[in-house]
Amino acid sequence: MNPSPPDVAVVGAGVVGLMVADTLAREGARVTLVDRGRPGRGATWAAGGMLAPLGEAPGPGPFLAFALESLGLWEGWAEQLRQRTGSDVGYVRCGKLRVARDDDAHDLRARARWQREEGHDVAWLEGAGVRTVEAALAPEWGAGLHLPDHARVDPRRLAPALEAAVRASGVDVRTGVEVRSLVRSEDAVTGVELADGKSIEADTVVLAAGAWSGGISGLPRRLPLRPIKGQMLSLALDRPILGGLVAGPGAYLIPREDPDGPLMVVGATMEDAGFDTATDGSSIDGLRSAAEALVPALAGRPERERWAGLRPALPDGLPLIGPDPELDGLVYATGHHRNGILLAPVTARVVAGALSGGPPDSRWAAFGPARFP
Repeated sequence: MNPSPPDVAVVGAGVVGLMVADTLAREGARVTLVDRGRPGRGATWAAGGMLAPLGEAPGPGPFLAFALESLGLWEGWAEQLRQRTGSDVGYVRCGKLRVARDDDAHDLRARARWQREEGHDVAWLEGAGVRTVEAALAPEWGAGLHLPDHARVDPRRLAPALEAAVRASGVDVRTGVEVRSLVRSEDAVTGVELADGKSIEADTVVLAAGAWSGGISGLPRRLPLRPIKGQMLSLALDRPILGGLVAGPGAYLIPREDPDGPLMVVGATMEDAGFDTATDGSSIDGLRSAAEALVPALAGRPERERWAGLRPALPDGLPLIGPDPELDGLVYATGHHRNGILLAPVTARVVAGALSGGPPDSRWAAFGPARFP
């Protein structure tokens, strides 16, 4: 007798797809997770791991509310992964400091103003006060916005922990498998067709394939997703230099612990370059120069690694999350751009809610697929 078809096929095993699959499986669904490569080895592996809603949002609104809700879920996710898999995913509530020079601080002051007016826990710093948070900063950074509730996680610890978790929760994980098309019957999905001609039956398909989501045939609407390339590098350190996240003109800095010693991750470029993931010396040199301008102690530190990833971006900068209004059984969980790591927990919660049959959460209507006819 053939086994029963899965309830859900999740297409894409980045951080979003992994968390969605794990959440659904733990709620009793039969889940198949399909990825063209290895789980967590695409945009997730390339990410910096900043959990910084106030650092990313341009202003108040649905995106910021969504990101703050997800930040609030992250500590619980990190702890349950530790308990279930024995893995420390590098979650640290370390804060973030955005800095500017005194003569170029207008935009940063404006950001501080609206964040204080909205009641967020932020601190405006000037002069030597900036270095009370991060003593290693160069003296010319005379203005700073400190966001003490922000955090970080190590994507390269997170990815294998999530893979172990989904396997333990009974998810059928299929790697190196490319989805070519949705399989449809009238106005409902019945599964997915693979590049080798085989198919996977499913009552529901969750599309979480990142920058590749729009290339799957059979979608009821055109998804204007495009890959935005981000080049990064890491520097080997003798000792930790920063306590938290730092962002300034041209670069952001993320402290990271590694078995071979402390690192400083430096990111990231923003390039509309198609699916190219090559690095180039000019971009890496620019990132390094910006990092050394922020923290002079980084000068001369040996490079450990350089890499590039592809962020899935939509024209309005918002993610695409929720059921398709025209094709029953299709649910989107893609388009997270720079914030896939940050937004994964709340995305998993929203997708699970959509599949439970309950009423949709009207707070997140701005992320729905109806905006792309």
